[in-house]
Amino acid sequence: MYRSCWKPSLMFAALLVASLFAQPASAQSYLKNSEVGLNVFGQFTSSSNGNGIEVKPLDSIGGQATFRHVYSPLLGYEAGYGYTRFSDRYSSYPFAIQHNVHEFEGSYLLSSPSLLGVRPFGLAGVSALLYAPTLNGGQNASAQARAAITFGVGGDFPILTSHFGLRVQYRGLYHQTPDYGDPRFKTGTWRLSSEPAVGAYLHF
Repeated sequence: MYRSCWKPSLMFAALLVASLFAQPASAQSYLKNSEVGLNVFGQFTSSSNGNGIEVKPLDSIGGQATFRHVYSPLLGYEAGYGYTRFSDRYSSYPFAIQHNVHEFEGSYLLSSPSLLGVRPFGLAGVSALLYAPTLNGGQNASAQARAAITFGVGGDFPILTSHFGLRVQYRGLYHQTPDYGDPRFKTGTWRLSSEPAVGAYLHF
């Protein structure tokens, strides 16, 4: 059963994304400075230790879909959805907890002009991470959401045209370790999820 604590986190992320989209522009000019992208990322989350409980996450691969809009020469925003599946091993429990992780992201985007054929960018914002334990490997744990501080850097590499290219980036998500509302898993700690990624984008 989903815990009530995830609702404020998702509402906060939704409000942030909605506020970012609320930019005065016509539909034509809006799309002119917009991009859609698809990324494949590696998920590497740091171990944590608190209340006598050590948590060791397993590495995984995931995917992310993004929408970007630039509303000034340097500033814009990104809204995205990401998904991965991995397991956390808690020293207080004999079995690993496997979960699907859904990310709902809203970030401000700082983009610079192209340098030597590469367009650098930086990201800063927040995400809502929804940990949904799987049916067979979730050990009957409850779903739980965690708010995350999101940051990242990367570069776009146009291929033959300015409307299509490759994207290489690193994103970090700093968030509380999930405890699923169960004292057996409560560490009271924060951890960093590192997500190096490669993908492609389409520029309108």
